[in-house]
Amino acid sequence: MPCPHCCSARTAEHSDRTTHGYRRFRGRSCGRGFNERTGSVLNRLQLPTDIVFLIVLWRLRMKLSLRDLAEILLLRGLVFSHEAFPSTLRRDQVTCHPLYL
Repeated sequence: MPCPHCCSARTAEHSDRTTHGYRRFRGRSCGRGFNERTGSVLNRLQLPTDIVFLIVLWRLRMKLSLRDLAEILLLRGLVFSHEAFPSTLRRDQVTCHPLYL
C-alpha cells in the first residue's frame, strides 16, 4: 500500500491493527504512520466502515428517521443518540451517496 503522505511505494506493515481492525503501515521514506482508511472520507470516524455504510444505506433507501436508525443500531448493541447523528450523517450522506447509485 503506497504512503498517502510521501506517495512512496516503500512501506512496512505493522503486526498490530487499529481498534477497529484496520491494518497499520509506516512509510519508509517519510517515517509517518497510516492505516487503510487514511486519506479517505471515513478516516476520522469512530465507527467501523460497514456500520457507516449500513446507516447511510438505511437512511437513503428505506427513508428511516434518525430515531429509527438509533433504535435499530441499539438492537445490534451499538449505542447512539439520534441527536448525535445529524451533522455526521448528513455529511456522510453527501460524500457516500454516489457509491449507492
